[in-house]
Amino acid sequence: MNKLIVLILTVLVFSCKDKAKDDSNEQLIFDRIEFVYNLKQTVDEKTWASFNDKEYDLPLIYFTDTSSYIANPTEKFLNTFKSTLVFQNGQIKIYKTKSRVDSLPFHMETGMTLGTATDNFNYHSPFMMCSSFEETNKTVPKVRSTEAWSTMIMHEYFHGYQYKHKSYIDYYEKEIVQIQPDSLTALYQNNSWFKKSIDEENQLLLNALNENDSIKTKATLAAFFELRNQRRKQVSEQLNFDIANYEKCYETMEGTARYVEFSLYTLFATMQSDNKLLKSDTAFKSFGKFRKYNIEQDQWLYQTGKGTYFYATGFNMVRLLDKLKIEYKSRLFKEGKTTLEDLLLEK
Repeated sequence: MNKLIVLILTVLVFSCKDKAKDDSNEQLIFDRIEFVYNLKQTVDEKTWASFNDKEYDLPLIYFTDTSSYIANPTEKFLNTFKSTLVFQNGQIKIYKTKSRVDSLPFHMETGMTLGTATDNFNYHSPFMMCSSFEETNKTVPKVRSTEAWSTMIMHEYFHGYQYKHKSYIDYYEKEIVQIQPDSLTALYQNNSWFKKSIDEENQLLLNALNENDSIKTKATLAAFFELRNQRRKQVSEQLNFDIANYEKCYETMEGTARYVEFSLYTLFATMQSDNKLLKSDTAFKSFGKFRKYNIEQDQWLYQTGKGTYFYATGFNMVRLLDKLKIEYKSRLFKEGKTTLEDLLLEK
């Protein structure tokens, strides 16, 4: 009898330990999702006003290796996936789905369905989808802190902010989406003359950023547009492809998202002791990058060495608009067709 009691007590102890461990792991998930929502507010206050406005909010799907958690889901999502409310506070409600939303091993994107697939849960309704810090670290080993992980999330969240502007998504769906960024990447990778021009154009943007004389800055930008127009003319004549609108749109889309991501690199240097944001997550262990940030340590942000050159050229255009004190944040996306290049040309 005593042996039976001991056995029952042992089972109860280990069951309680497992339950406590599960609760602790789940609380960590809730903390991280709260952190993301608090970070959105910080970006709104420090970098891009209106980013956290309710009308531009979108649900967040957080994937572990076995589960899916959804923050602030739409009614259509809840009608599609059987879900249980597991956490809520003043700004978020988090549900856990009975089974994983999909079987893809890794997520870090804003997903949305366009076209005729009206039954999909995300039809004309963007969802931010991210893998947990642990799963992200397995896929992208250089992501070694939750801070680095969250900069990737903010980049993708900003795409959702873009898509929530009706005039922008209408323009994108009707005139842009049929030509994907891969087409521009292929041009850059497969045509040496195209790559040479892009790299020179980007260097002119960097020169304009570093130039203190306003007359020389204007001359540098004139040279940039002249070279850019020559390249686009050559693409049209040799490849029968008018890339102007696609290039301008993807530069604006990716350049601004990279700009928001970049803004966190300097912000994190002053946020290390902010308990409201950093909480007690053991993954919040910066590996030094954010302690004293210098953009020169991340040349991939502003150089066009990769095929996705429009990330860098767009990012440099945003920084140039800042330098020239040209207002753009209140116009981009609200004016669906307006691009970074258009705003530079106006001035």
